[in-house]
Amino acid sequence: MVDFNSEGLFTSNKSQIIELVILGRRDELINTFQLWRENVIGNTSKEVTLKNKLRAVLFALFLELERTLYRRLVNVKDKKVVDSVEFDKLKASCMGVEAEVDNDSLIDAYLIINNCLDGLGMIRVDKERNYKTLEDLNKLKGLD
Repeated sequence: MVDFNSEGLFTSNKSQIIELVILGRRDELINTFQLWRENVIGNTSKEVTLKNKLRAVLFALFLELERTLYRRLVNVKDKKVVDSVEFDKLKASCMGVEAEVDNDSLIDAYLIINNCLDGLGMIRVDKERNYKTLEDLNKLKGLD
């Protein structure tokens, strides 16, 4: 997580700080998914407790990204919402408080959020560039 007492934090861009918070929440979600899955496979008594924690962590990440997800998933034309089905499904999965939630809907919610973060370039690891020489790299950076 972000160390808010760090002096380096004051020199950071606000969006970088928010990205770190979001990535920290995503990491917590993935770790919770892993523990939950281990307990599902092992058919242990902690499965329900971990599923509830998973739902809570997913809820917090959704709250953090709600506006970004809305902008990326909802089709708005002429200041009118045309299509919000995927966003509405995601919102229902993340914000629902029903006693029983479908496991697939939790996984689908994570995949939608992950896809959005990938589209923003926040979790992309395949950033290979195609340049052969130093001159090509300089052109890429606008240093001709």
